Amino acid sequence: MDNKKDLGNLNNKQFGMELDPTNKLKLVKDDKKGQKAYYNGKPMKYMDYMQEVSDRIDRSKKGKGADNIGMFAGVNFDKNGKII
Repeated sequence: MDNKKDLGNLNNKQFGMELDPTNKLKLVKDDKKGQKAYYNGKPMKYMDYMQEVSDRIDRSKKGKGADNIGMFAGVNFDKNGKII
């Protein structure tokens, strides 16, 4: 997997897009399936890869950082760390 060319092109400088700055996602040619997706070097489902790319595009458009999902702020905790 490491020596195969990444077909995903998520860091396209020509279009000014950087959707995978830490290079965790990879899409490579596969002789049996056509393409195979990886996250952190481990296989993942192609549809999960596509959903992650879509989510990164949405986050990038909102200025949140393509690979930074941020923190959910809808929960408060008491002094003992329990949800209130």
